[in-house]
Amino acid sequence: MKRSTIAFSLSALLMAVLVAAILACTQPAATPSTPPPSTSAPAPATTPASPAPAAKAIELSYASMHAPGSDPAKQIDRWTEKIKAASNGQLTIRHYPSSTLIAGPDMREGIKAGTADLGNSFIYKPDPEFEVGQYLTQLVRGVSMATGVKIFDEIWAKYPDLMASQWKSYKLLWIVPSVPTVFYTVKKPIRTMEDFKGMQIRVPNKILSDMMLKLGATPVSMSTPDWIVSLDKGTTDGACTTVASLFDFKIGEKLKYCTVYPMGSSVNFLIMNKDSWNKLSPDLQKVIDNSLPETKKDVIDTWTQIEVSTSEYAQKSGIQKFTVSPEEYAKWDAAIKPVCDDIAKALDSKNYPGTELVNFSMERSAFYAKQ
Repeated sequence: MKRSTIAFSLSALLMAVLVAAILACTQPAATPSTPPPSTSAPAPATTPASPAPAAKAIELSYASMHAPGSDPAKQIDRWTEKIKAASNGQLTIRHYPSSTLIAGPDMREGIKAGTADLGNSFIYKPDPEFEVGQYLTQLVRGVSMATGVKIFDEIWAKYPDLMASQWKSYKLLWIVPSVPTVFYTVKKPIRTMEDFKGMQIRVPNKILSDMMLKLGATPVSMSTPDWIVSLDKGTTDGACTTVASLFDFKIGEKLKYCTVYPMGSSVNFLIMNKDSWNKLSPDLQKVIDNSLPETKKDVIDTWTQIEVSTSEYAQKSGIQKFTVSPEEYAKWDAAIKPVCDDIAKALDSKNYPGTELVNFSMERSAFYAKQ
């Protein structure tokens, strides 16, 4: 009995050990405090975002009639350098001088057609969208650059919509009058209307030709080079021309007298092709717009200096300068008024305020002539 009890106890103990062993094998392994190294492939390092590609640089073409090295050409070069710097090199403007791309008289048509992106010239001839603007050269009758600018600004301020409408097909960057048109003669000075009688005076356009007839001279239409030759031959007595032509063509020794009576002012403009403007980003458009006030002042200063240089050159050449007296000024104004009235009628017939515009310009011209 005692032996069977001992055997039973041993069997129970063995059974307990066996069960414990089985339970130990089925328990999950303890989680270690430090995770084991991963056997999977490492994740690639984060690649920094690539910088956005730089905007493509843009080059615009600028057509002008000015000779390289001339004061107006230098002014253009100053502006193009400022645009390049202000745009951090994103916008460059290449100047094509000496009518390389577009001749001066054809500038409006050439820019509208896209022959060049920008164009600088004087007002020469009309086109269907330029019925008022074509007369600006005769309406801005300043006796100097300074008075011409004042008259021009007053006309624009009084008729802003009308003036702006003449440039609706372009981006107008600036427009200013330049030097005035006066009389240069060889054999005798012109002090009174009587002095015009018998004189052959070269003129550049029909309106000035009509005015010459009213003043009593015989107008002669010819190119500037032909006029210079005519001075050597003695076939003309002088010209109605801008003061700058004297200096530009170095013909001071061929002339002896200058009579200051305003027959108009050359009007200089810079325009841009509308499509070329619209293709620019707003930032680049802003660069150009921000430059315009300072640039317009630079243009005015440039032409003012040309006027000063011409005056100095004329003095060194021995040219005598005369200013028309107030009495004669009024007489000459009365003589050319029928020609101005024809301009007014032509504009009135097309529903422009022609009479008002012409009378205003003549009144402002007479006002500043007395200053």
